[in-house]
Amino acid sequence: MEEKGRIGIPRALMFYRYFPLWRPFFEALGWEVIVSDRMNSKEKIIYFEDSCLPMKMLVTHAAQLKDKVDQLFIPRLVSVHRSSIMCPKFRGAPDIVRLAVEGTVPIIDETIDLQKGGNSFLESFLKIGERLGASRKESKEAFREAEVSSSKFQKGWMDRLNRLPTGQLFEMDIPTPQTTNDTQKVYPPPLRIAFVGHPYNLFDAGINKDTLALTKSLGMEIVTADLLSEDEIGRQLSDLSKDIYWSSGREIVGSLFHFLSDGADGVIFLTSFKCGIDALLQEFIKRRLKVHGRSAIPLLILSFDEHTGREGLTTRLEAFRDVVEQKKEFRD
Repeated sequence: MEEKGRIGIPRALMFYRYFPLWRPFFEALGWEVIVSDRMNSKEKIIYFEDSCLPMKMLVTHAAQLKDKVDQLFIPRLVSVHRSSIMCPKFRGAPDIVRLAVEGTVPIIDETIDLQKGGNSFLESFLKIGERLGASRKESKEAFREAEVSSSKFQKGWMDRLNRLPTGQLFEMDIPTPQTTNDTQKVYPPPLRIAFVGHPYNLFDAGINKDTLALTKSLGMEIVTADLLSEDEIGRQLSDLSKDIYWSSGREIVGSLFHFLSDGADGVIFLTSFKCGIDALLQEFIKRRLKVHGRSAIPLLILSFDEHTGREGLTTRLEAFRDVVEQKKEFRD
């Protein structure tokens, strides 16, 4: 199919959850997908209003793309689950970028709101396809292809996470490393560390200073909430006195409680400074652990902003690994 133009996707926010779906959808409709480059420590972050670091990263990546593409794709994410909503910054993200780039490039900002029920997720992509000149049939076929591609990508996620550099995790042209019998015979088995947090805090090395690579270099294997079902998240939250209505909050707290009780030797919670949701969740988690007694599984909370340096991270992770090893020996 002849390419119809270039669509830019900033390497920020929910790129780190939905890019394996977004890219094949646009490509199936004949569009070339251009992703902003990864940021290094020497590049300057664009300060646009008094926002959190992940939103600043979105603006910075969008500005990098604005002169290279025909359109930017920044959906207005209201809800990605039927029973919860996204942080308000996701609703305003297209408008913030539009102001920051001064209207120099059109933005595809279709609303995605699963609380509407029915096939609202599919309908959102059909509307996106319509804006790009595709028929409903073409858009539906493209969406189904994208779902298959995304599902295949997700099945190999743990191998990608532990066997590829952080910068290559979402490079879909790089094949997923295959597990061999030799890799399964490692003895003693590596410490299993669960990472919880917003996807962009977990996988954007520009935010977390590549904590994933540091963790793996210290002989620890990483697991994430991607392994857990919605039912398991709900089960972990079932005895709370009040429901958590933020989508990210539900996933973070539910997965953290799961890993603190089973499936991990230690848990690391990555947060962003100035994130109101993260601040509330930290306090909630601390109070919960105090009431129910400290967990036998060590928990480390790391908070990042644009001024965070990499130097102290190694020391903190080494100390955390020592605690995890001691706790594991005691449990065993």
